[in-house]
Amino acid sequence: MTTNAYLISWDMTGLEAVIPITQYEQWDRDNTFRILKDEPTARNPLDNIIQGMLLRARFNNHRHYEIYAIDCVDEISESDIRHMFATDPQASADLIRDRGQRLYSDRVNQRQVAIL
Repeated sequence: MTTNAYLISWDMTGLEAVIPITQYEQWDRDNTFRILKDEPTARNPLDNIIQGMLLRARFNNHRHYEIYAIDCVDEISESDIRHMFATDPQASADLIRDRGQRLYSDRVNQRQVAIL
């Protein structure tokens, strides 16, 4: 179990979303118990959030979205991540790419760009 996880989305224009996701882990655990008791399961709201973000990224591929999930120490808040992206977006994206779990990336490959 994680203690402080976030879903982070950005594109070539900057940070778009920082969503705390640790609260949704309990849904899956509760569903496991429902299955064992032969009760109907409830869909985790995080599934809809992720699907919406992925759909947005795929339909706006010209914006080159990246979506990552990352576990953080308890002291890091959503506002800390937003501040980090506001002060140094490139270093923030590089850090998330290095330490996070990629869910989607349409990052521009500079080798494919004819004119920089």
